[in-house]
Amino acid sequence: MTLRQFISAVAAERKQLIVYAAADASVPVEQFETRNVTVERRPLPADGPPGFVVIRDESGFAGSLGLEELRHLVTPPIRRPWSAESESSFRPLFEILDNAVFASFDKRQMVAASREIEERAWRVGHGTLRCGFQSADALRKQRTVYSRLVDETDLEVHVYVAGDRGPTTVDGVRFHLESTAEIGRTWFVVFDGSTYTKAACGLIAEEVEDGLFRGFWTYDGEFVDEILSYLTSTYG
Repeated sequence: MTLRQFISAVAAERKQLIVYAAADASVPVEQFETRNVTVERRPLPADGPPGFVVIRDESGFAGSLGLEELRHLVTPPIRRPWSAESESSFRPLFEILDNAVFASFDKRQMVAASREIEERAWRVGHGTLRCGFQSADALRKQRTVYSRLVDETDLEVHVYVAGDRGPTTVDGVRFHLESTAEIGRTWFVVFDGSTYTKAACGLIAEEVEDGLFRGFWTYDGEFVDEILSYLTSTYG
């Protein structure tokens, strides 16, 4: 499968988001409302309990989130992978919405989601991390992050950069300069988990409009292996 086909495969898995909130409550679930992700609203009294969202998949109940957790989607915190904070406020959302296709994430939201993958790789400290950048300029903005990832861990880091000119180099990072349209339109960060199979995770998204992305993240180790197999066999 191509990277676009991986997104399509996840989109075929049906999910339901049920919002329990006051009628006038602002809830950013529209970013997940796609053909196979339905959103249903159920009212709560204005003076009632705090609102929340229930997530259901084909197996039934998948989890729930408070509205404040969900609102981290709008302006998520951008943390370094080595942040002293023990728990990302974005992580509960990340875990509950595993394998749910988001329809329109902006670049800030994409960076925050990428940090969850990078942070897990940082904490494990070894294994292979593969990341795609749509341009050399995008990589330059993250140079300090990737320099520290290779300098202070035993991670093997592969970076795939779209374009036909050599990108800004980062010592210790293995570069793959690619001119294919796929690399130019796709944002991905994938970690194999090394010897900790439960640490495997990945993020793939395709730019559908200028600065807006459609994609998914996953903690499914077998699915991550499929994505990594495609990347290595296609791009090295």
